[in-house]
Amino acid sequence: MRSRLAVLCFVLASACVVADDDPFPDHDEASDLEELPPIFAGEEPGGVNTVFDRQAVIPDAFLVATEAVDGDALQAFFGDTPYGTRSWLADAEIDGVRAADAIVTAARAEGLNPVVMVTRMQVEKSLVSATVRPKQSKIDFAFGCGCPDGQACNESFRGLDKQVTCAARTLRRWYDASIDGSGSWRKGVARRTLDPITITPTNHATATLYAYTPWVLSGRGGNWLVWNVTRRYVRHLAAQGGLMID
Repeated sequence: MRSRLAVLCFVLASACVVADDDPFPDHDEASDLEELPPIFAGEEPGGVNTVFDRQAVIPDAFLVATEAVDGDALQAFFGDTPYGTRSWLADAEIDGVRAADAIVTAARAEGLNPVVMVTRMQVEKSLVSATVRPKQSKIDFAFGCGCPDGQACNESFRGLDKQVTCAARTLRRWYDASIDGSGSWRKGVARRTLDPITITPTNHATATLYAYTPWVLSGRGGNWLVWNVTRRYVRHLAAQGGLMID
């Protein structure tokens, strides 16, 4: 997935060349590609747009809503997912603690919304919808950190614990880089995605998402998929009573 390459390019501060063949091979949950109909005009729970806006995928306030969910709410979400199943993550541990708690801790350490992290796991490898433990190679590089396309993954990034930390730190770096104007993707600055489509992010959160995944791919992947999965998750968390933002 091209987000892996974006992450590694950022970490290594090096130039990268990206091919355009099958950019999202690891997402295999077909239902995520069914666009949810709006439940009402305006905004979804959490302030996410009901209609896809490629210039404003998610709001800044949502990206940095550290208290959006706690460990117990996320654990309940894993136990009863929007897919009508129990995720294998409900029984998983990271460094001896519940996966839900580890994800919340990593997100909050970087000032991020844990829902953003869980959405990323699903977009990258369909790990949330999986009901049985996936193969270890998927788990070990859950967020694609250190895995440039066409090359072996960097072993220093192997492990779900390292992947969670890497993804949270990388998202935060891109967010800060949009704010301070040093990032390749920035609010208010036009840039071409790999589709290619010209995007001018209207907020820092959207610039962050394109820095991580430089694709739009409406209806089939990219940041359209991030938006659609985010909507699905905030609706379900709100229905469960676990979403702590309006």
